[in-house]
Amino acid sequence: MSLEELNKNLYDSEHKLDQNRKEENLLDPTKINNSDSNPFLQQQNWDEEKNKPSIKQKKYLKIASIILGVAVFLAVGLFLFNYFRKNAYHEDRVLVSIEGPESADSAQSVEYVIKYENNNLAKLKDSQILLSYSENFQPDTDNNVNLKQLNSGSSLIYIGDIKARQKGEVRVKGSFYAPKDTSVYLRAALGYTPSGQETEHQNSNQISVNVATSPMLLEVSAPAEVSLGDQFEYVIDYKNLDAESLKDAQIKVEFPGGFDFISADPSFSKEGVWYLGVLEAGVGGKIRIKGRLSDSGTQNQTVVVQLGRSGDDGKFISYNRREKTTKIADSLLMVSQELEDGVNLADSGGVLRYLIKYQNKGDYILNDLVIRLQLESEVVDVGKIKVSGGHFDAQNKTITWKSSDFSQLRSLSPGESGEIRLNIPILNVIPVNDSNDKNFSVKSKVQIDSSNFLDVNGKSKVVFGNDLEVKLNSKVILSVNGYYNDKQIGNSGPMPPTVGSSTTYTFHWSVTNISNDLEDISVESSLPSGIKWTGQIYPSDANITYSERTNQIVWNVGSVAAGSGIISPAKEVAFQVELTPQINQVGEELKLLNVSRLTGKDSFTDKVLILYQKEKTMQLLEDPSINSSGYKVIVALY
Repeated sequence: MSLEELNKNLYDSEHKLDQNRKEENLLDPTKINNSDSNPFLQQQNWDEEKNKPSIKQKKYLKIASIILGVAVFLAVGLFLFNYFRKNAYHEDRVLVSIEGPESADSAQSVEYVIKYENNNLAKLKDSQILLSYSENFQPDTDNNVNLKQLNSGSSLIYIGDIKARQKGEVRVKGSFYAPKDTSVYLRAALGYTPSGQETEHQNSNQISVNVATSPMLLEVSAPAEVSLGDQFEYVIDYKNLDAESLKDAQIKVEFPGGFDFISADPSFSKEGVWYLGVLEAGVGGKIRIKGRLSDSGTQNQTVVVQLGRSGDDGKFISYNRREKTTKIADSLLMVSQELEDGVNLADSGGVLRYLIKYQNKGDYILNDLVIRLQLESEVVDVGKIKVSGGHFDAQNKTITWKSSDFSQLRSLSPGESGEIRLNIPILNVIPVNDSNDKNFSVKSKVQIDSSNFLDVNGKSKVVFGNDLEVKLNSKVILSVNGYYNDKQIGNSGPMPPTVGSSTTYTFHWSVTNISNDLEDISVESSLPSGIKWTGQIYPSDANITYSERTNQIVWNVGSVAAGSGIISPAKEVAFQVELTPQINQVGEELKLLNVSRLTGKDSFTDKVLILYQKEKTMQLLEDPSINSSGYKVIVALY
């Protein structure tokens, strides 16, 4: 276009500017966005396309993002799980408490509330309360829901699951049965397994309860002071003050160590226990017990009396309890008895050597003293008792010394003492006729009085000394017999025994026991070298062993009842041995069994038993089938 045309168009009002055409300039800013015609932009777009991820790369990036997201999710979840697990349960967030009266009247119904609380985020599974208590507490099983009594001292209350942040309570009714001012307790232990765990946990609490009153009246009277050997009386008064009757009522008495029982009214049901049966409301009674106190090493001696009943397990439950203490004062006149050897055991056929001592501990002369010794036994050989300076009454088994026969008793000055010696023989053959004839002993009581030592009634005061019991050891007999001709085990071989040939013998061990049961009894021996154990025994199940190395034979007998061999068969075992004589033993009487020894213990006297029987040779006199020619080894004649 010429210059003139350009000016014309420029100043021509009818010419439109947008109709003007001009050559496109690649550097024209209006064309800057046109990448197709802009080589610079085409290069830039090519670089961008080059840097963009491919489809495959996008796929991998997507998978990696997912994995990363899952990992983060799991990590957060694990963190939250561990945090929850660590903080979902703490033992101190489980609370248990017992609410109820801390003072109660005996035999009256009381109620206690056991509260539990779970302040955790986790629930407590299989929850139950173990309720422990003194034997004096008796739960009311009829009115306690889900309560199961396990024994006399515990019950179980089932609860089940305890949810998070949950509270609950159970009520327990029951009665205390105990003497006044007795302290008893209730303990509640909540057992459970926290959710997510397998270990059982337990939280507990307890309450102490004082028994304020007792519905059972119990009073005991006893002398404040007595002299050794003085006879006195315990008096027991009892009464049921409750509105309800007491079943299986009992009076239980624990006597002091030095108490010698004489009599009781009424008589006790068994030693120290009176069974009253049903003690109705408002009903009571009285028990009188006579006895005396001997020297037990203590100056004060206390009697303990309890009124109660038997629990379901047979144990005694006390409703009331009383104690009375009596002081022991020295008597002005003393007497005692003892055995000279100091051993309070006797053997059949033996002799007991008694020493009786007496003394005036007062401050004036005692005149015309009389000493009596009372014997109580079935094994004393009364026909052989000899008394010097005294008299023996065989019917009453009483020995009496008076001043007419024993001049030392005519008078006894202050501080003066004396002694009497006496021998008491024991039967050689103990009377055993049935199973009740066992555990024999010799019991004796001694007493002394004087014509001018008087009681409160003006009569001669009888002073009792110590009682003495001498137990009789059982008589045990070990028999060892050998036979060629035996009924239990058949034997063979030449008789008399011949060089080079085998001959068998049977030996019998037999244990006879007279009057006491025995325990841990065994018999043992050994075979001389050259004697062989064949293994034949009778009975076949006998507990007998043999050691080939030591040649030792041991028979474990065990227990042996009193009367074995008398009223029942003796304990017996038989075993066989074998002899093969050698040429150098011709003409000799050979040993077949070494010394036999029995060991064990007497169950009544605790005496350790050791008995021996001599060795056995070919000379078996107990077998009549063996004549004197069979006592020595011979050589066979061909």
